[in-house]
Amino acid sequence: MTVAMAAVLAVVVGSLISCAETRASEKKVSLTPGPEVEELEQSMSYEEYQKRYKEVFGTATEEMAEDGNPAELALDDGLDLVNAVAGSKGLSCASCHGKDGVKLKGIAATYPKYDPAIKGIATVALQINRCREGNMGAEPFKYESYDQLVITMYVKSLSNGVPIHVSIDGPARPFYDKGKVYYFKRQGQFNFSCAVCHVKYAGYMARTNLISNNKHHGDHWPAYRLKWGKTGSMQRRFRGCLKNMRAERPAFQSEIFRDLELYLTSIANGEPVQVPGLRM
Repeated sequence: MTVAMAAVLAVVVGSLISCAETRASEKKVSLTPGPEVEELEQSMSYEEYQKRYKEVFGTATEEMAEDGNPAELALDDGLDLVNAVAGSKGLSCASCHGKDGVKLKGIAATYPKYDPAIKGIATVALQINRCREGNMGAEPFKYESYDQLVITMYVKSLSNGVPIHVSIDGPARPFYDKGKVYYFKRQGQFNFSCAVCHVKYAGYMARTNLISNNKHHGDHWPAYRLKWGKTGSMQRRFRGCLKNMRAERPAFQSEIFRDLELYLTSIANGEPVQVPGLRM
């Protein structure tokens, strides 16, 4: 065995031992939706996390925002799509929602939400496609396509500054519970969960990255991410994390992703919508 191979083996064994120790020290999360879900202990308060963020990044984020968010250049394309006639019925989004979608102001702050028509959770992206198909007779946008992202981004931007107030009560509750269970469920080859990073180790470093906490995961998507060099959705971020966990990646706008989006957005209740976001 070469020195290099021995070094790699040592890292792998060390990682496996670390994972085993972590599993042994944590409570097992119930897979039954509801209050039985056992939450991991939060690593630090949001105020402590903010202090840690400043220590790591200083004013870099503010300086980056001052230079401008590339995603803002695409808002005009989203506006054009809202006003564009499409489909067999000769209608546009503006036909129902007013020129430039003015009647949609504040609406995105209530999404995701329970929709009795689909007996599940509707996101803004899903609702736009349902309107296109059912009301306009138009083809739905492919999820994560440019057109789908920019129209979703524009519609959500109409609610900028409005406090998020998604409902997790009544018929939405079972879906919220499912999203929460998924968040705490260990899965994938590395036996990680979303909560291991973003609850137990939020505010700590993973290589050169500061692990974020949950407070602002639901208020800024779609967002421009420097790592991607383009705009993407919250669900793209889900799939990226699941890839890193070597876990199965559900399809965009699948039921479990919509439930997870509801759970995370509810944590941001009271925070203002700020779309498009800008992230590293």
